[in-house]
Amino acid sequence: MSNRKPKGFQCKQFFVAHDQCAMKVSTDSLILGSFVSPAKATRILDIGTGSGILALMLAQKMVPEAHIEAIDIDQSAVIQALENVRLSPWPENITVSHCALQSLSGAGVYDLIVSNPPYFADANGQTKAYDTMADARGIARTEQTLSVARFFAETARLSNDSGKLYCMYPWLRHEEVLAVAAHHGWHCVARMQVQHRCDVAPYLVIYEFSREAGQCSDSQLIIRAEDNQYTPKYKALCQEFYLNF
Repeated sequence: MSNRKPKGFQCKQFFVAHDQCAMKVSTDSLILGSFVSPAKATRILDIGTGSGILALMLAQKMVPEAHIEAIDIDQSAVIQALENVRLSPWPENITVSHCALQSLSGAGVYDLIVSNPPYFADANGQTKAYDTMADARGIARTEQTLSVARFFAETARLSNDSGKLYCMYPWLRHEEVLAVAAHHGWHCVARMQVQHRCDVAPYLVIYEFSREAGQCSDSQLIIRAEDNQYTPKYKALCQEFYLNF
């Protein structure tokens, strides 16, 4: 089946929830998926696919002959992603597997890797983000199963010599992320700091890493203006994936 985007198609209409633990579509994932440029990549890996949002967003932008391998360690997430892929125009272009990153074989085979990796270093820290979070989602959002160092080491192993990696981490971990990525041979070629509003500090950084060295470009994204409406820059970035833009 061709992966050409049907006129007026936005991936959000395909997302379905199966139970209370289902991972919802997040603004952060929409920003990351909108930021990614698959170019001519034909072998794509989506790590921690959750509902499948990033895989489906990339399917709208990748070349017709490309294939996405989407993996997740949470079985309920895999079931949800499988259903979303089945309902999409690209079921033949996306494979969903219940698999850990460390278990993948085939070193050096991927042109592009994308991931919304574990955010928090310690679930017992000061954050209250875990108070109402289901166990499966808590594991997916912490480093109990995938540290920053292991993430960049494994993605470097799986990427080819000209491969690209897109991911995001909290702004407070920015320096750590850059240092660890560089240690494993990843060069930051683009990064975008994300703010909820102009009067608050950045909370997130979206990264593009490359196996090939290059100059890094910096940008800023503010999600909402003073009137709490989405900013023109946010709309321009994500409009392809919003039904009401």
